[in-house]
Amino acid sequence: MFKQCNTCKHIWESRDEFISDGNIILIGYQANFMNLKAGHLYFNHNCKNTIVLSTDQFTDLRAGPTFSERKTGTDECPQYCLKKEALDSCQVECECAYVRDIIQLFRHEEHIKIA
Repeated sequence: MFKQCNTCKHIWESRDEFISDGNIILIGYQANFMNLKAGHLYFNHNCKNTIVLSTDQFTDLRAGPTFSERKTGTDECPQYCLKKEALDSCQVECECAYVRDIIQLFRHEEHIKIA
């Protein structure tokens, strides 16, 4: 089992089943700057429940460069990672950029939507 909704008890047997569920909407991201893989992605389910999953559950879905330097707080940073509802793509070569790549995968997924 990948995840169960705490409200309606719906079960997603796999991550792919969760991602392809048209009743799921990505609504936010909360960074954990001490451990980026421990950040959280927030999803709404059609039963009005919010489901929180750690970013490490989706890290393998992305392809692309990984950067070692964090640019948060610099002049080139748009500060998306500081705003839970900011789900835009980020072009800064920053350690946090891989999460933005994951978010954009959801934007382009056939079923899942971004609020």
